[in-house]
Amino acid sequence: MASLALPIARLVDPLFLLLAAVALGLALSSGETGFLSRRAKVGRALIGCAWLALWLLSMPWVSASLVRWHSTPPKDLRADLAGSAPERRALILLTAGIDADEFGEPAMERLSAPGLERCLGAVRVYREHGFGHIIISGRDAVLEPTALAAGMADLLVELGVPRSKIHLETASRDTRENALYSARMVRELPVDAAVVVTSALHMPRALRMFERAGLTVTPAPVRFLSAPPDGLERLIPSSLSLRRSQRVVHELVGMLEP
Repeated sequence: MASLALPIARLVDPLFLLLAAVALGLALSSGETGFLSRRAKVGRALIGCAWLALWLLSMPWVSASLVRWHSTPPKDLRADLAGSAPERRALILLTAGIDADEFGEPAMERLSAPGLERCLGAVRVYREHGFGHIIISGRDAVLEPTALAAGMADLLVELGVPRSKIHLETASRDTRENALYSARMVRELPVDAAVVVTSALHMPRALRMFERAGLTVTPAPVRFLSAPPDGLERLIPSSLSLRRSQRVVHELVGMLEP
């Protein structure tokens, strides 16, 4: 039986909160005989603020600015890796989502867009700098434990990464566990330097969790957001922009994890 519990990230989703504010505002405003009653004023204020917040979070200019503010910028890894031999480097690739297997498709064809982009970025970093070990960390909350990491491993192999260098970490369910369990694996390997590959927006939280796990890592962020469109279009709300704003809120809430 599926669990009825909701993760806290769903409860602080901007769309959920704003719709809840509108519903509360309507409830406060309804049934009031006095147009200027205190309760009605509060209700209308909630509705107006929720509408304004929804408009702002859906604007391409606002969402792009939020994403760029929170994302980790790219950097040249050569200085950080200069003192280590390629065979004594570990590349830690954090997983993203995967769709369920309904039609018999291979796992690597069911990876989410962020997962595909992280894989492509990891292959680029691997080819540019060389690594003796690649750790793919994470599991899907619903599918069997190895499905997600194994699908990303298959894609890396298709793109030329030797399977013998790949290690799967399939116990972690969130970023904190990604860092904790990957750090344990790195300490058991002959490794002098570790590089983490994940989405640029997710990287600040990942770095914080690896720091807490006691492992020094070098960030190799991927999946950067392009600049918003010019002119009036940057002010016109879109569902894509709201989704990007939601991701920023999700990451900010994750940064508060104890």
